Amino acid sequence: MVTLKRITKAVIPAAGLGTRLSPLTRHLPKELLPVGAKPMIQHTVEAYLDSDIRDLYVIISPSKYLVRAFLTESRLPPGLPFREDPTFRSRLTSCNFTFLIQEQPIGVADAVSLARRFIGSDPFACIMPDCLLFGNEPFPRQLLDAYQRYATNVIGTILIREKDLSRFGNVGLLEAHGLDQKTVRITSLSPKSPGPLQARPPGPYHKGFGGGVYLPEYFEVAERLTRDQDGELDDVPIHHTMIDNQRLIGTLLQGDPFDTGHPLGLRAAAHFQGRRTQNPDRHC
Repeated sequence: MVTLKRITKAVIPAAGLGTRLSPLTRHLPKELLPVGAKPMIQHTVEAYLDSDIRDLYVIISPSKYLVRAFLTESRLPPGLPFREDPTFRSRLTSCNFTFLIQEQPIGVADAVSLARRFIGSDPFACIMPDCLLFGNEPFPRQLLDAYQRYATNVIGTILIREKDLSRFGNVGLLEAHGLDQKTVRITSLSPKSPGPLQARPPGPYHKGFGGGVYLPEYFEVAERLTRDQDGELDDVPIHHTMIDNQRLIGTLLQGDPFDTGHPLGLRAAAHFQGRRTQNPDRHC
């Protein structure tokens, strides 16, 4: 029986330009935009802590010094649009942060690959900090459960109703066949395109959602891929290669998903959090 390595490491890509949220991101990094009473990156870090993942490799651009300050300074940097959270500040002491600089915004896979020598031969989690899942079980833990069952690369998946399509980025519609009630073997995944998610009826639509747990082969695949004409290396071609090799599964996430990197998704998430704060026992 193969003994799986326990996942204790995660990569947080936070070097993007936040173009979809301009002008909000003109003076504040996307990851520090508030979703409810917390910035989006706090939601992500808390989800990792709740899943017993504490070695966090944060990829930032040279201009995102505020993200580093927010996560490492003993007090909240001045001028941010949310209040100090002493409980979160205390929890941060259990994290091991490593910050890596992506000099140019040339793709998610390029950013994640900067952590390769730190990840080594270990499996790792990687969830985009603007893909938030609100529910009883943290996003990373749901990925870990599928990894433990199938010992392969796994991404989170969601079902989207037609009326919610405009709140999500246009990437990751998938085809798959079932492995169990929650898990599928992915056979195709749509590439990234500009604008909101485009899909033909009838729904609901099965989509990959913003993160996964990966074996070290992620880096090997990334190294072999050809960058696009702009020099970018995205994660979608990595997923396509894993699908071709029958090395990618998806787990259907339980909870309420929001693409907060999209203006409508950010607004919907803030509204959801506001309703939940007013009535914590209500399921929106």
